[in-house]
Amino acid sequence: MRRIAFWLPLLLVFTTNALWSGGELSEDPIEKLLQLHGQVMQASSDSEALLAHEALKEAMRSVWSTHDFWSSDWQTLSQHMGVVSAGSGDKRVALITWNIELQNRTQAYGGFALAFDRSGKAVTIELNHHPQSLHRQKLDSKKRFKADDWPGAVYYEIIEQEQGNNLVFTLLGWDGADGIRSRKVIETLSFHHGKLRFGVPILDLGRGSEKRLILEHADAVTAMLRWREDLSMIVMDHLSAPESQMNGNTAFYGPDMTYDALVWQKNHWVLKEDVEIRDPDMKKPWNNPKRLRRRH
Repeated sequence: MRRIAFWLPLLLVFTTNALWSGGELSEDPIEKLLQLHGQVMQASSDSEALLAHEALKEAMRSVWSTHDFWSSDWQTLSQHMGVVSAGSGDKRVALITWNIELQNRTQAYGGFALAFDRSGKAVTIELNHHPQSLHRQKLDSKKRFKADDWPGAVYYEIIEQEQGNNLVFTLLGWDGADGIRSRKVIETLSFHHGKLRFGVPILDLGRGSEKRLILEHADAVTAMLRWREDLSMIVMDHLSAPESQMNGNTAFYGPDMTYDALVWQKNHWVLKEDVEIRDPDMKKPWNNPKRLRRRH
């Protein structure tokens, strides 16, 4: 990684257009972002991927400083990145997230949040992920994070809930972790006075309020985590080890064909274990960012 850190500042002197090897970048802002994201996914080395990653972030800053996100064709963007939006009026919040899988199978993430400040002015907030941070090894379920020390994930669903006069948001996300483990993450989010906070104590898991729930499992398996609007529940696979001597070693964990759920009660998500879920679509495939990166 020292080699990458040395060369990256030198390489960044090139323009964003020079980074796109597929021809001229589109004038359409959404298509331009998709082209640059494709460059990230098709990179053949860490240094190339990180350089393209910086170009994509620079383009994001430029696009959302001059274009309104909610009037753009952001649904097209969501087919290739994690793009979620919730709320209404000046209480709307949107997040755009993506990942890079490095050669050592760990992940780097990029992200932006779009929202409104107290005066109703649209604001764009960059989410800064630091791959070398120690908290990447074990996400703390009780810690708050700001935009500058974002823990990182690709968010694919957002749920809004009223808590008194405020809105709180619950994010469902994917974290590729490393080549041994993967994670599904239930993250909580608040937005006040132009500032984002990750980690709202609204998860009642039977041991006091927590700020996030991490479902860590073997990289070779897929764990289900999704919002069931028809049931008003966040439903998830219950994860366990195949043998008792492996308990605690999440590199061996996988779904055991039972399900747990979170139900909104009295301004909290309350854990319900071993719930009955009957839906043939529960195991339908989804676009795993790690698998997509490996194919390239």
